[in-house]
Amino acid sequence: MLRKIAILFILLLATNVAFGQGFKFGILFDPTITWLRSDVNDVTRDKVRLGLDIGMSADYYFARNYAFATGISLFNTGGTLRYAKGIENFCTKEGNVSVAAGGKVKYKLQYVKVPLAMKFKTHMIGRMVYSANLGFDPMLRVSARAAINDGDVLKVDEEIKLLNMGWHFGVGSQYSLGQEVAIFGGLSFMTIFTDMTTPSNHKITSGILMLRIGMMF
Repeated sequence: MLRKIAILFILLLATNVAFGQGFKFGILFDPTITWLRSDVNDVTRDKVRLGLDIGMSADYYFARNYAFATGISLFNTGGTLRYAKGIENFCTKEGNVSVAAGGKVKYKLQYVKVPLAMKFKTHMIGRMVYSANLGFDPMLRVSARAAINDGDVLKVDEEIKLLNMGWHFGVGSQYSLGQEVAIFGGLSFMTIFTDMTTPSNHKITSGILMLRIGMMF
């Protein structure tokens, strides 16, 4: 997966050279804090999970201070839920297992994420530029694992939907290093608003706080 992302990044850089200065590309390394939420009282949040969103960004400036922002990243998320009534048939690759009443499930999920957003930036102030962005985050599941009561980590692809959708809002700044190169940082809030799990008796969504760190070319 990381090899494919690297190849795509090289192709995007080649596109930048071919089509001019409307495109700006970057690499990102974003630590995250993620938590899961339920719409029923007997499924509650237990613990948050530290994650990582790593990949590349691509901004197309159709005006001086406005851009269409996208990219591709490998997004690690998850969290822990406690099930007051338990689960009779929790699907894993090794077969169905049960979760006892009051038991907890620690989810470790990985997605390919392709944000689609609008980005707004200020004029350069000294060497600094400030920006904000708002958009949607389509996601494709590539890995789903879970540990029941801190036991062995099991594959649980059948419990997690293949496709999900989120939205985000973020603010940030970048510092110019010269020659079109800049480092950037920021803070974003993201929420996955579609049901992440396949069971129909409850809806599981997620909140993510993301610290953005990267370099733009």
